[in-house]
Amino acid sequence: MEKIENKHGKNCFIEKSVIIEKGAIIGNNCTILGNSHIYSGAKIENSTINNCIIKEKAKINNSVLTDSIIEEKADIGPFSHIRGNSKIGKECKVGNFVEIKNCKVGDRTKACHLAYLGDAEIGEDCNIGCGVIFANYNGIQKFKTFVGNRVFIGCNTTIIAPCVLQDECFIAAGSTITQNVEKRGFGIARSRQVNKDAFYNPYLENFKRAKEYFGTDGIRGVAFKELTEDLAYSVGNALCQIKSTPKIIIGRDTRPSGIKIQKAVIEGMVFGGAEVYDVGVVPTSAISYLTKKLNFDFGVVITASHNPKEYNGIKVFGKNGIKISDNEEIKIESKLKNNVSFDGGKLLNLSAEVNSYEKFLKNASFNDLKGLKITLDCANGASYKIAPKIFKLLGADVTAISTKGDINFKCGATNMNNLTENMGDSNLAFAFDGDADRVLMLNKNKILLDGDKIIYILALYKKLKGENITKVVGTIMTNSKIEELLAENNITLIRTPVGDKYIIEEIQKNGEIIGGEQAGHIIIADKHITGDGILTAITLSSIYKEMPELIDKVANIKLYPQATEEIATKNLKTKTILSNKEIVKVIEEAKEYGRVVVRPSGTEPKIRVMVEGNKNPKKYAKKIKEKIEKLIETMAEN
Repeated sequence: MEKIENKHGKNCFIEKSVIIEKGAIIGNNCTILGNSHIYSGAKIENSTINNCIIKEKAKINNSVLTDSIIEEKADIGPFSHIRGNSKIGKECKVGNFVEIKNCKVGDRTKACHLAYLGDAEIGEDCNIGCGVIFANYNGIQKFKTFVGNRVFIGCNTTIIAPCVLQDECFIAAGSTITQNVEKRGFGIARSRQVNKDAFYNPYLENFKRAKEYFGTDGIRGVAFKELTEDLAYSVGNALCQIKSTPKIIIGRDTRPSGIKIQKAVIEGMVFGGAEVYDVGVVPTSAISYLTKKLNFDFGVVITASHNPKEYNGIKVFGKNGIKISDNEEIKIESKLKNNVSFDGGKLLNLSAEVNSYEKFLKNASFNDLKGLKITLDCANGASYKIAPKIFKLLGADVTAISTKGDINFKCGATNMNNLTENMGDSNLAFAFDGDADRVLMLNKNKILLDGDKIIYILALYKKLKGENITKVVGTIMTNSKIEELLAENNITLIRTPVGDKYIIEEIQKNGEIIGGEQAGHIIIADKHITGDGILTAITLSSIYKEMPELIDKVANIKLYPQATEEIATKNLKTKTILSNKEIVKVIEEAKEYGRVVVRPSGTEPKIRVMVEGNKNPKKYAKKIKEKIEKLIETMAEN
């Protein structure tokens, strides 16, 4: 291949397999054809580009691109035309007066004002500027546009049907739509046609339309009050409406309401014609593993994870062992008021199959743990039998605490003091939550390693072992210091909304191996595609056996200060509170001094606030909290 370096072209013709290097400038009526590669940092102006690959971060102005691949973070400047079967990658910037036809636009791309889009596919979480036209007819031919989830579209937009608008889109004021849109989660602010089924606020990270029952991690609430037996029955029956006469595996954690809630779910399933297999008390990750291994249509866990014993919940997995998507949750909710009956429903015992999950965990260790002293805080939850058993089989000297009593009460990952006080002279100590899908860790000096540090350890270990790891998945809460440390090792942090299912969605979509969130949901995708606290603890112990200095080095890293606050919503609508102009203003002010995340909790009736930065984050987190609490009081009084 010919290479072009720092060449300023004019009226030139470039064809067939040319490599245009970083920093090269090609401009003024050039033509680039035939499988050429335009690399990061190259600048293309006033040119025609056909059937080429434009690499990351390239800049293209006032040019025509046809049948080309535009990779991530490219900057496509004003007055350009993108046509044919071109593909625009993730996180690109599309300038003003750009025309996009018959193309695919990747997630999180920003398209500026006065663009024209026809027959395009717009990815998730994109931001489309004001005055954009989505058209189906240009006088010659018809176009159809598909707009992905959580897309924000600016004011004075014209959308001419047919245009498919997915969930949680938001279209700003003054827009025109030529047909009624039935999708849930679609909102229009003060438009000529109004359909305010939901709200999306572009100022707030991780703000998703709250479904009526499902949160970030299944359905959850106080047992017999918010999560009633009737609701549990309806969820079980709804699964039989999604899939006719399904095969379903079900398990639960140790909370006292579990037997009754599980019984209600099973009754709904059996009445709907399902073949139901009960495995008893198991970690959530066991249901994920067995659902995929045994080819069940659904896996269901009766658990409220880290919440206190009075709570319970329902988590649902698809046949791939992954938690069902937002769209699938919405589909289940739409069926809750129905009640179907089919013959053939039955309940069977499958507890013996848990042995295969135990074998999987044992085989996941790449070092024996002989000579290690390990303390496990089982949170009086689903890990109380299986975790100590596996660590002993691997040769560790195991001390198991919190194996009897009230689930999550002054123990487990929600109360690390219990582990700190009881780990003695152990080399490592791990605390699980109630359903053991997450884990936190203490080193021998009793220094806490949260989920952020754990994903850094896992990624760095793979790097040190010579594995090709370039990306790690975290959330909007992941500490920026971890992002910087990963970058120093040529590893990019990809951020998602809070919730392990969003991390898993990213991993499934783009093939990353390691993902996790601060609270301890860790995904090691080359072993298991769900958060598994026991698997993570085994992996970390194996790393410690081989590289104890790595664990201690990461334990001593000073992260950027983060201040968090929680606000009870008093059952008021979170979306109404967070759309208040005063709240938006105080959040924007705080962003000048640090990174700010304000989000509704997906598991409790609360709003969570996080401010990260060196300039007194506590002050700004508290300020946001006080503003929101004051507004809540006013709303409650009225």
